Amino acid sequence: MLRQQVRSLHATARRNDFSKMTMLGRIGSDFTEYTSSNNNRYLKYSLASQPRRDGPTNWFNVTVFNEHQINFLTQYVKKGALVYVEADAANYSFEREDGSKGTTLSLVQSMFVHEWSLLA
Repeated sequence: MLRQQVRSLHATARRNDFSKMTMLGRIGSDFTEYTSSNNNRYLKYSLASQPRRDGPTNWFNVTVFNEHQINFLTQYVKKGALVYVEADAANYSFEREDGSKGTTLSLVQSMFVHEWSLLA
């Protein structure tokens, strides 16, 4: 007997809502290390992705909070390296000094794979 499965989406299921972004691209900047006000270390870098050979390059700013990933990135990965990145994504609204409104995409790296693994 064939059973039909139905996936239910409900507006009150907020705990399970999330946004994720997957990118394959090259490290486009040197890593910049920061320390938060509560003494947590984090890293920022840009990622360049070109979906089509003749198309424009997309640039994404990525933040990393995972200590093991920070250590690996700073020790073994250099600008220009090919990486696969999964990041939690969120849009934030802000107001500029001139009063105009803007939005920014926040990408917090959750997982990455370095080109050594991608080319194997």
